[in-house]
Amino acid sequence: MDQSDFDRPQNDPRAQRVIRSIERFATEFDRRVPREHANEVLYESVPLEGEVIRQGPERFIEEHLIRDVADALGYQYRPQPKGFKGLGDDTPDFTITNVDVIVIGELKAPNGIEKAQSESISYLDQAEDRPLVGIASDGWTWIKYTASEGDQPTFSNHCSLRQVIRDIAREQSVDRSPHRDRSELRRRCYDFVSAFSAEDVGKSVETKQG
Repeated sequence: MDQSDFDRPQNDPRAQRVIRSIERFATEFDRRVPREHANEVLYESVPLEGEVIRQGPERFIEEHLIRDVADALGYQYRPQPKGFKGLGDDTPDFTITNVDVIVIGELKAPNGIEKAQSESISYLDQAEDRPLVGIASDGWTWIKYTASEGDQPTFSNHCSLRQVIRDIAREQSVDRSPHRDRSELRRRCYDFVSAFSAEDVGKSVETKQG
């Protein structure tokens, strides 16, 4: 296999790691969430009920999906960071410590991307640090904003993992459900890892020189 083979979307090792993360999540999701409610969450955008899983939904999705995907993307993930200029005592959900920009991450439970996006924008508007990257996610959808020196944050990327999560969850929950071709799934994750990998986040905005 030459370098051109490795560069093909279906062969991207980061995409493969994301698939493995989703597979682990789907196993836990199937174990914890009753079938009827799982279908509502996956296919009808119904909020995940904490009473059903006996855990806060936001904590569940962070613990069993987002942290694992973050690791697959190459993030050194730090939850509940403090010390951002302009935020006072407010605490974002996470930051990334191995990139050359400030990252403010905001998480919500599945199907809560609009709230995650709204709170992320609020944090970014207040933050004084530059260059700055904001990431909002509910596990299903990931949105990225960027701001260079002297600029207000602007929309950068929007990627959805919902269909990949649905397909893998269906495999693991339905008897004799056909397994999806992993090269197909990796291809579908390629744009996501290309936009949200640690390498890409680190070069999303230009650092002021001098």
